[in-house]
Amino acid sequence: MKSHTCEFTAKALAPLVGWPCVVVVAFAVLMHAGASLRLLPAPRPTLDTERTVLLHQADAAQSTHDAEIVLLGDSSCLMNISARQLSTELGRPVLNLGTFSFLDVNAHASMLRQYAQANPGKLRAVVLLMHAESLRRLSAEPYYVETLENFWAGRDHFTTETIAGQVNRALGVDIFKGRLLSRALPLPLGGAYGRRYGFTSDLESALTAESGSAIDPDPQPLTGTAEYRLAPTLEKASRNLRSAVPPAVTLFVGITPAPERFAGARYPAQQAAMLRQWADWLGATALTNLPPTLPDADFVRTTHLSENVIPAYTRSLAKAMDSHRQ
Repeated sequence: MKSHTCEFTAKALAPLVGWPCVVVVAFAVLMHAGASLRLLPAPRPTLDTERTVLLHQADAAQSTHDAEIVLLGDSSCLMNISARQLSTELGRPVLNLGTFSFLDVNAHASMLRQYAQANPGKLRAVVLLMHAESLRRLSAEPYYVETLENFWAGRDHFTTETIAGQVNRALGVDIFKGRLLSRALPLPLGGAYGRRYGFTSDLESALTAESGSAIDPDPQPLTGTAEYRLAPTLEKASRNLRSAVPPAVTLFVGITPAPERFAGARYPAQQAAMLRQWADWLGATALTNLPPTLPDADFVRTTHLSENVIPAYTRSLAKAMDSHRQ
């Protein structure tokens, strides 16, 4: 049984629907106009752990810095080396521009070009460090490459593969989040990174304080496969990075350690052969005296060292570099 009936006319309904639509359209126009006319801050969408790290490193690469030695590479470079300690060990300022394995050597070359352009004449050495797991990747993940390139170009980054992404772009939501929200409101990080670092702004502050180095706070089982090899695309990418190294700057290259039992007894010899080949493609000095493996207990995951092991491995890197110092 009906208790009552409600009837609406188009004239009565229009204000109820119309005004919210006007507000949404006005917001979209303001966001797009503000971006086009450069009335809004430049995009800096540090909205999660990965983009916070990536854009912090990208920003550091294009900023004025006193570093004479730059570290490049995947997350094993980011997480396994203390740039501040290495600076003390070598007596020269060091900046860690390591990122994650979703970028490739071509992206690291772009990082290097940004730093060299922003700091002409500063560099004395470049150290490229990657885990064997990353060396078998055929290419970088397009999403993160586009994020990096858009940041340097001052462009907003849109994800339009889905209907939701297209709507967010049209309504200016991505512009608002990337230009205003990320700057005005630090966002909480999830999981172990949230417990260790707190908010996105705290993670950035920690990266700055540690000259670009970070700690992996999220232990994981040693998983994956130890069938390591050099990807067929690595040779061309390596020559691209070589071309980004300024004249008279020494290029070092090393492969970060793998868990001893996980990698297997044959891995040290295999790693040595991979490093020789890679160094040849790069025209680089191979850091052959870095340990190819460490005990499994020294790792929080297959590619990352425990926090208490990082100082010893950083000293190993300093000694390996010092052995080639003239």
